[in-house]
Amino acid sequence: MTQNEKQVIQQKVTDYQRFGIILLSLSAFLYLGLVLPMEGRDTMDSIFLGLSTLSLLAITSIMYFAAKKYKEILRDSE
Repeated sequence: MTQNEKQVIQQKVTDYQRFGIILLSLSAFLYLGLVLPMEGRDTMDSIFLGLSTLSLLAITSIMYFAAKKYKEILRDSE
């Protein structure tokens, strides 16, 4: 594996980790919107916030698994 390919893979690892942090922060924000009491919120809003939170957490885990996979590729190439 060339140095350029290693650099590209390292950039992918960094990008996936950053995306994961951003999505995790967004899911925490939506979860706070779900658990904090708010007047005028109906059941559909709660369902939407809950499903959005779970979806973002699932995507976050996918991002971290992808970063882990690329880290292993980097480690094996050395």
